[in-house]
Amino acid sequence: MAVGLVARERGAMDTATAQHRLARLRSRGEIKALAQEAERDPDLYEALLSLARERALVEDAERPAAKALVRRLRDRQDQAQVRRNPIHRDEAFACARCGAPVAPGGARVRDHCPRCLASLHLDVVPGDRAAGCGGLLLPERFESSGAELRIHYRCQACGHRHRVRAHPDDEIPADLSLPAPVGGRPPARGAAQTLPMRVLGEVQRLRLWAPGDEVLLAVSGGVDSMVLLEVLSRTARAHGGRLRVACVQHGLRPEAEAELERVEERARELDLPFHALRLSLEPGPDLAARARRARRAALAGLGFGRIATAHHRDDQAETVLQRLMAGSGACGLGAMRSLDPPWCRPLLAESRSVIREFAVEQALAWAEDPSNPGSERGRLRALLAGLGEQREGASKGLARSAALLARDDAYLESLLDPAWPRLRRGDGLDLAAWGELAPALALRAVRRLCAEHDRVPRADLLEALLREPPGEGWSGALGGGAELRVQAGLLVLRS
Repeated sequence: MAVGLVARERGAMDTATAQHRLARLRSRGEIKALAQEAERDPDLYEALLSLARERALVEDAERPAAKALVRRLRDRQDQAQVRRNPIHRDEAFACARCGAPVAPGGARVRDHCPRCLASLHLDVVPGDRAAGCGGLLLPERFESSGAELRIHYRCQACGHRHRVRAHPDDEIPADLSLPAPVGGRPPARGAAQTLPMRVLGEVQRLRLWAPGDEVLLAVSGGVDSMVLLEVLSRTARAHGGRLRVACVQHGLRPEAEAELERVEERARELDLPFHALRLSLEPGPDLAARARRARRAALAGLGFGRIATAHHRDDQAETVLQRLMAGSGACGLGAMRSLDPPWCRPLLAESRSVIREFAVEQALAWAEDPSNPGSERGRLRALLAGLGEQREGASKGLARSAALLARDDAYLESLLDPAWPRLRRGDGLDLAAWGELAPALALRAVRRLCAEHDRVPRADLLEALLREPPGEGWSGALGGGAELRVQAGLLVLRS
């Protein structure tokens, strides 16, 4: 009896110790070291196995290898290193860059082309945000380490850095300069080259979508949306979204049909499903707003949970200026969000210049923006360029202000949520309950009601509502034939 009790106490102690050691693991090396120790120490292995069974990570009769067991306990099974590139199995292959046939390495696994030194970015490695993107790893510099020469790579698609040992038969230049570029175009450098990695980081950090989600890319054919298509298609294996492409033709310009066809052709080349959306808008007043509403409705009507658009940091800055001149508060000046389901904007942190630089370096084809430089948006773009001359980083500062105001706006919206059920009555707002709200929340309640109908109330109309509470029969125009109206004690929106 005493022996059994001692054994149970020792087992419990070993389990607690194993759990403590698991909690302290931080790196792949530490995980590997613990697994190797568990292979040598049966007591440690049994303690880890007991923990795994308690957490339903293994079947009762299952006894996985120590390394797999530790990874399951640390939730690293899905992140375990996976070899998918045939060159890591030391098979012959044709170089994806220069086309040269490459024989197996023999004593050492061949992991790059000996002629142009290029490799492929296909490993899935814990901590590699762009794992498995499939882009070309191009040599960036050489490093001597004792008698060995090492080649430093950067992935052309996502910017990931990698280092390997040179092979004896590698064609290394005598002066250790980089090999001549294949096709006459050098690999990209700077912020444009790392654009895919940053975009991928934004998708994952902000959880714009989950692996396996269907993501509709709204592609107009302009430079921004073509870069969005290229970046997300190249990194699809890493972000896990199931991409679809849609292009909206508004029926306002004769060139628009050819632009739609070019987008469709590129989607087919990337083996992505394509949706052509053709609208029939009539020229006239409020055309830009009508086109935006029709475009958004057409895209949303396809029923996807995520719709990615190519809005970027300069678009954000222009929006802030536009709404600042209109007298917007925090709600309007918060401008566009990276995620506003179903809409998401993976490029929102990037500048127009970097996006265009990436397009040029990658030799992408696009249609130039047909918007009128004399339009309000065109004049704001010119104004923003002038502000950049006066203060470096002006667009970045405006975008940062928008992000800060968006946080404040989200907090105020959360204060409105508890009051919303008693405010919302029928198809409008209960006017008596609305009048009891603090002014900041009262304004938000009206905006929320308008947003349900895809309308944005004018700032002067909202101010008028606060100055003098509306009575029965009051009405205020919203534009596009819509209006706010008070009837039967409700504030309602009528189109």
